[in-house]
Amino acid sequence: MKRVNIRTYRTSDYEAVKNLWEAAGLYLSLSDTREELHKMLDKHPELFLIAEVNDVLVGTVLGSFDGRRGYVHHLAVLPEFQNRGFGSALLKVLEDTYRRMGVVKIHLFIETVNAEVESYYQKKGWHRRDDLIMMSKTLRTDS
Repeated sequence: MKRVNIRTYRTSDYEAVKNLWEAAGLYLSLSDTREELHKMLDKHPELFLIAEVNDVLVGTVLGSFDGRRGYVHHLAVLPEFQNRGFGSALLKVLEDTYRRMGVVKIHLFIETVNAEVESYYQKKGWHRRDDLIMMSKTLRTDS
């Protein structure tokens, strides 16, 4: 694995992050606008991580914490850098940050169009929960 530098997100990273997410095939919504993401930085900026190789942004993971549980959002690596350990490195740093915060349990959601990544997470110690039903409600539909 090439030398990876993991650091926290800077507001100047937004366009590169958005481009990476799109290149990695993530579905982006109103929650992923610059304004919405930057709201999260007010609470826990240490949970939005960037992976760089030779100053090139190659991966991201966005964590959130609601005061009770931690959440993992948008773990993504540029396709040409996948399967080299960069996603695992990001996930480890995020999990270590949650541990230092005293978080007991963390969750993540996998969209069914990306179901093939379930085995990746299982290898990292995650397990499927079949006892829950995920529901969502959209409060805003503006662009």
